[in-house]
Amino acid sequence: MKFCSRRLFWATLSHAVFSQYGEIMAACLNLMNVPIKGFFRESLRKNYGVESEETFETIFSACASFMFIGLAISFAIMGKLMDGLGRKETILLRSFLGIIGSMAMLTSLLLNRFEFYVIGHLIAGMLQGFRVVLIIWIAECSPDSKRGLTSLFINSGGVIMTLLVTPLCLPSIWGNEALWVFLPCITALLATIHLILTIFLPKSPKHLFIQKSDEAGARRALRFYYGDENEKKIDEAIKEMIHENKQAKKETSGILDILQNRNHRFSLFLVFMCSLVPVFSGLNIKSQYLVDILISYGLTQSNSTIAIMVINTVSLPVSFIAPLIIEKYGRRPIFVLLTWLCAFEWLGMSIPEMANNFGWNIDFRWIFACFSAILGQCAVNLGMLVMAPIMISELCPHNIRATVSQFTQVPPIGIAVLEVFMFPTLRSQFGFTMFLFLATCCAALATILHNQMLETAGLAVDEIFSRLSGEPTLTRSNTSVGWLDYGSLWEKVPEPNQQQRKNATKEVLIF
Repeated sequence: MKFCSRRLFWATLSHAVFSQYGEIMAACLNLMNVPIKGFFRESLRKNYGVESEETFETIFSACASFMFIGLAISFAIMGKLMDGLGRKETILLRSFLGIIGSMAMLTSLLLNRFEFYVIGHLIAGMLQGFRVVLIIWIAECSPDSKRGLTSLFINSGGVIMTLLVTPLCLPSIWGNEALWVFLPCITALLATIHLILTIFLPKSPKHLFIQKSDEAGARRALRFYYGDENEKKIDEAIKEMIHENKQAKKETSGILDILQNRNHRFSLFLVFMCSLVPVFSGLNIKSQYLVDILISYGLTQSNSTIAIMVINTVSLPVSFIAPLIIEKYGRRPIFVLLTWLCAFEWLGMSIPEMANNFGWNIDFRWIFACFSAILGQCAVNLGMLVMAPIMISELCPHNIRATVSQFTQVPPIGIAVLEVFMFPTLRSQFGFTMFLFLATCCAALATILHNQMLETAGLAVDEIFSRLSGEPTLTRSNTSVGWLDYGSLWEKVPEPNQQQRKNATKEVLIF
């Protein structure tokens, strides 16, 4: 089966490789934890006279949480930018911010002022947030049968790029107080290349057609992404956008309107559940504290970096198969599986933490942590970070996507900020029971998604809206990729009677 059109492939590949500067900047504090901590300590001592270790740890934890403040800022303004500037223009802004953030991190060492690094770390959070726009953009540019594939292709690119830079963070290479700034230099280069390449890519066809009423521009964009020879698919895509545009014109997009509409309320609920999975997973904690955690389980800084490389390498094959299986098996089983993996990650991490809490001298306790981290990384590679964007692009009409994006992404980030800021204190106070609590939260989310999630793989957006409205269809079942039911929140659509089946068969034959 053909992957996709040649130009769509190269556009997706360029995003998969060069848009990952935000992920590398966000991971910098974790991968370079020891040298950056040393830099922070020296900067605080020299500029503010901070000598107390307790005061330093509090300040450092607060600085680490600035990335999530950046996430909250980006989600708060993302909706306005998506509809006002457009998808492409928002990604151009993202690339420009990537250059500024990288330069801020570089300046921090040159001036010995940790404040500039905090600014860069905050911008890294904004880049992570604007990545949602990138996923929505590529999904709107892809045929219905390739939306999940192209979205996860970009997600896999982030995993691979982070893995490639991890060896550079060893103390013997760049992972020391003199050379760690070379990593921001790489992110500045990636952001510059991505900025240049994005300029030459067409805008979102749906944004052009629905938001700008530019059918000619939408057709040009579709020809670029679908191929000049696929005129039939282009006409079908235009018809689908016409149906979506009719719905957009008769309904407003405010949050109160969404809550009052039964179908949109359900879409909002599902997207919000998907948005909570990364929050209660180990991702946020590991992004800032994984090296510290592994050191507390008996590894050195160098061995911790090597362990992270092994974790990423072992879970890497999942990145290659994820774009394929999400279209073959559907969204629902993949999303439920990765949420259970998050629960098992916390459960496994609680074992070495319990050993530390009770003073058990188990030399190999770090192995439990590494194995658990592999499960968590497999969840990331399966698409944990693109769950919500995929659902937004498939469950939400164009006129409510910006609003749903804003109101489903900001509250989870507030939780993440508190989680990262308070993690050292909560860990010291509650120990392994905190890990068990987070495992329980992930298990609850997995159960909710299993019971309530609608399967959308391969379906046209207007067909998805019809099914949300409860209109029976004879083409595919509601959970179309092998699941019998999609939850108890909705009443099951009654099976068509024999006469309805005959009428439907006649319509198909006439067609």
